[in-house]
Amino acid sequence: MGGGGTPPLPYIFEIPNQSKQNVAISTNQGSARAWRAPNHPQAAVITMSAMEDLAAKMNIDPVDFLTRNLEITGPRAAIYRDELPIAVEMMEWKKNWHPRGDKTAGPVKSGLGLSIHTWGGRGHNSDCDLTIHPDGSVEIKMATQDLGTGCRTIITIVAADTLGIPMDDVKLLIGDSRYPVSGASGGSTTSGGVTSSTRRAAVDARNQLFAKVAPSLNAKPEDLEAVNATVRVKGDSSRSLSWKDACAKLGAMPMTVRGKNPDKSKPPDLTNSGVGGVQMADVSVDTETGIVRVNKMVAVQDCGLVVDVKTAESQVKGALIMGISYALYEEKILDPVTGRMLNPNMEFYRLAGIADIGELKVHMMTGKGYDERGVIGLAEPPVVSPGAAISNAVANAIGVRVPFLPLTPDRVLEALQQGGGTHASV
Repeated sequence: MGGGGTPPLPYIFEIPNQSKQNVAISTNQGSARAWRAPNHPQAAVITMSAMEDLAAKMNIDPVDFLTRNLEITGPRAAIYRDELPIAVEMMEWKKNWHPRGDKTAGPVKSGLGLSIHTWGGRGHNSDCDLTIHPDGSVEIKMATQDLGTGCRTIITIVAADTLGIPMDDVKLLIGDSRYPVSGASGGSTTSGGVTSSTRRAAVDARNQLFAKVAPSLNAKPEDLEAVNATVRVKGDSSRSLSWKDACAKLGAMPMTVRGKNPDKSKPPDLTNSGVGGVQMADVSVDTETGIVRVNKMVAVQDCGLVVDVKTAESQVKGALIMGISYALYEEKILDPVTGRMLNPNMEFYRLAGIADIGELKVHMMTGKGYDERGVIGLAEPPVVSPGAAISNAVANAIGVRVPFLPLTPDRVLEALQQGGGTHASV
């Protein structure tokens, strides 16, 4: 009942001379609901499985096959070209990859698989008020929210870095509708929106403070910088004031500046859209029990300017854990007659536990070509590829394709008995 999404097929690859048709089928169950990266995980499984199946038929290493075809991966081709060699090194792919079907003795077979993905992530509309008080304290008000993903941290980092003061000296007030309006969490848009408005406010406030301070330092406002809790003349640290002494030049009244995103009156745009990522999975499959174990996952991810590496890597690791869970365990069991969900609780709806995760390795793309793009949302992109990478690794291990997710033991054993499926499904 109700509508659902249509996966973007073929995923990533802009294949010429193609013909496709999507048909919506009504089913006796609840409507589809938004989940991280809606439609992209399904599209990645279907497309990347087909690509690896083709590489296997051609007896080509899928890394080499993908590298040869990067020119048809659209606007993120250069990103994938940068990321693939990094992932190969982190996974030790060339050392550990083998043609499809592990030929070693024993029931436990190993395999490697890969996938690439993309997402939008442009920052949402966001306003904030930043106030510098004469005593040197700084206060930010913004009607955003922190769902535990580090929103407070990145706002504070941007303000503190711009003003040249410690993070502890910035007081952040969020989660109240009385504060300037900021967008809701969704679509990986929060980070780009809140950091952009914070940066706008902090730069404008800093410039206004410089205008107040410049005469006492016998300098022009544009010759000043805020570094290490001081306001000083660039290149001449002897001509400086402490942050508190500089703020005292404001007089009795605090200074409040409104920062906005987007702000078309103040180019350049501080946020952007469109990221790319590469993931690889190392799995073991017990061909007697059908149990799949993830030994290691590697993720190389672009998200434009990384504000805080620790929280960014944590986001990616969380996505990998979520991906392992949906690839191997999570499944909604429905009554075929009534359409009711038969496992609507944590007792029978299986999630990955700590023993199911394996080693997670993350590399964030930074530097030239990435930082200048501004902050782009990261919550959803890395959750796209785990299902495809793990499915491909299982096929590499056992020599046949398991055509469904999750890759439950019964489906693995059935694929082995039947010689594998021809199409991947989710």
